[in-house]
Amino acid sequence: MSAIRTAKLQLRKSVHQRLLQLSAVDLSSQSQLIQAHVLALPAFQRAQHVSIYLSMDSAEAQTYGLVEQALASGKSVYVPRCRGQQMDMVRITNLQGLTPNAWGIPEPSHSEPAVDPSVLDFILVPGVAFDKSGSRCGHGKGYYDRYLRQAANAVTCAICLSEQLVDHVPISEHDLKPHILVTPQGIVE
Repeated sequence: MSAIRTAKLQLRKSVHQRLLQLSAVDLSSQSQLIQAHVLALPAFQRAQHVSIYLSMDSAEAQTYGLVEQALASGKSVYVPRCRGQQMDMVRITNLQGLTPNAWGIPEPSHSEPAVDPSVLDFILVPGVAFDKSGSRCGHGKGYYDRYLRQAANAVTCAICLSEQLVDHVPISEHDLKPHILVTPQGIVE
């Protein structure tokens, strides 16, 4: 196993332990601040076709409010769907009728058509850890790094809880940095 891969595994474990200590009240409070910052982004306000991942119930900034706000503002909203090693994005018009995948995250039916990645103009990117330079450590499957290479027209925005911001994230040549990183305190520049 490479040194970078080992460092990422250790980082994921360390951040996950911090996130387990986060109270539901703090998670909600930080998520609301993050949501307000994302909604205020000019890139988000201009976007018409947005991809927003559906968050896990804990240990991750909550995104359901962003989905509801984007839908209410008339944006076309797309959420991830995984098929084996591939991920695609599927348009939704509400949060009903989604089925939990292997990780318990709701996703659209496999019978729904996927959007061409070039249509998307804003993509919210998840992750486990981030540093102030914008480097991102994902969950380790590479879904977003592969997908973002096909969505060159999109502004990419990662969101993270305060506990996910670290001094240094080890990266390799295939890791992509999001264009924007948003924390509860605001945009990291």
